[in-house]
Parts: sequence; structure tokens; C-alpha cells
Amino acid sequence: MTALPFNLRQPLPRASRREVLIGSLALAVTAASELMQPRRMFARLSQDQLDAAIPKRVGAYRFASSSGLILPAGDELSQKLYDQVLTRVYQADGLLPIMALFAYGSVQNLSLELHRPEECYPQQGFTITEPQPVPLVMSEATIPASVLTARRANGYVEQVLFWSRIGTHFPESRTAQSILVARENFAGRVPDGLLVRLSVPTPDLPLGLQAARSFTAELDHALSPRGRTIVFGDKDREDSLP
Repeated sequence: MTALPFNLRQPLPRASRREVLIGSLALAVTAASELMQPRRMFARLSQDQLDAAIPKRVGAYRFASSSGLILPAGDELSQKLYDQVLTRVYQADGLLPIMALFAYGSVQNLSLELHRPEECYPQQGFTITEPQPVPLVMSEATIPASVLTARRANGYVEQVLFWSRIGTHFPESRTAQSILVARENFAGRVPDGLLVRLSVPTPDLPLGLQAARSFTAELDHALSPRGRTIVFGDKDREDSLP
């Protein structure tokens, strides 16, 4: 039988004060690191929840297709940045079609942040104009949205109305969005994020903007309370959506 390297009857040596101090400090650092880890502010939405929250009938518009839209960051990057991407093409007799995109990410930090149209459209071969601010007066809040014109070399043109929601806030620019995400993360919070983009295929900016704004007003009325919280935010939003 192989001899043990120590005597079972002999008491184990006590840890020195230095070892106890080092161990205590290590536990304290571990606990502090755990406490300082940013926490999610809101429950994650599933694809079914997002799909159910966005109505397929919006005023005179009806859901017609889910294809043909420019993705918010290209196929590969979209899979990393977003938990869910919902695309809807809405049509109505005598009205311009609305190509709606709702891109949702449950985690917003400096490496996983919503891609706004200023980034994704040029990546897809479009030239764009500088985004212009467009305040949207909704039933419960005013949303600071933006509009830009996107053109391809083949003559195809879209007027793009969009906004991003980070937690309970609506940053007005890409820079403001990054600052907001950093501020929330350093405060120990991980907000969710939603990019809403309404694209109208027309070279006429006033006409396209009017169509997108009218659709947004109808969407405000068509959304359920849950859907309105997801799309337009809620200053009293709870940790878990109802």
C-alpha cells in the first residue's frame, strides 16, 4: 500500500495571516466585480413576441410581404447585433408602399449597438443625404426621429424615416446613441434597443416623408399597449413588459 504524503493524525497547518488576508481580498474583489457587472434593464423579447406586437393591419395598410428590405447591418452582422429583425412591406390602394423594419437587440453595449441607416445604407451601395431631424408627435410622447434620402446608381431612391430607442431614451444621432449606451453601461445598466425604419420608394422627399409620417400616426393608434411600449417607449416601463 502506497504511503500517504502526510500523516492523517497530524493537524493541517493553519493559514498564515498573510494568506488569510490575500484570500479575503480575492473574495472581496470577486464580489465587487460581480456587483459592478452591468445588469439587463428589460426582459428579452422573442421573435414571436415582437411579431405579435407589430400589427399586420395599420389604417388602410395591409401586410403584403416580408422580403426586399435593406437589412440594418447586412446578413452576418445583423445576426450578431440583433436578437430579432422583423421586416414588413405594407401596401394600400392608392398609397405609396411602406417598407417597415424593426430590429431589436436585447443587449446594447459598445460592441453590440444598433446600426442606424447612416451606416447600413452606404454598406449596401447607396449614397445618402445628411439625416435631418423630424419630431414625431405621438399620443404619449414626442419621438425625435430623422429622415434621409438613399440613392443607388441605377436610379432607385428611398426616403427613410427612422428612430432608435435605447432603453427608455431616443438618441437623436449616432454619436448621441454611443454616448448614451456608454453612460448606461458605466452606470451598471444594459439597456435593450430597437431600430425602427420606415422606407418609402420615391424620389420625392416631401411625398415620401408625408407617407411615412402618416403611417407612423396610424401605427400609434393600431399598436397594443405592449406594442406601443416596445416601439415608442414608456418612461414608466417596468423590468418585465406586461
